[in-house]
Amino acid sequence: MAIERNSEFAAAPGTEDGTLVGRNADTPVGFYGAAPIPRPVLPAATAEDIANALVALGLVSQAS
Repeated sequence: MAIERNSEFAAAPGTEDGTLVGRNADTPVGFYGAAPIPRPVLPAATAEDIANALVALGLVSQAS
C-alpha cells in the first residue's frame, strides 16, 4: 500500500505495534476537524500551555 506524503489522510498501515500518524515532528496532524499543526514543543510547560496545545490539535475543546 503506497502512502501519499502530506495527505491529510496519510497514515502507515496498522501493525502489531500500532498505526503511525505524522511521520516526523514537523508533520502537521489534526484531530476532529482541527487544522493540522506540527507537534507542539512545550519546554517547562504549565497546565495552561498543555491545555492550549491539546485544543490546537483538536483533542479537547474549551468549555464556554
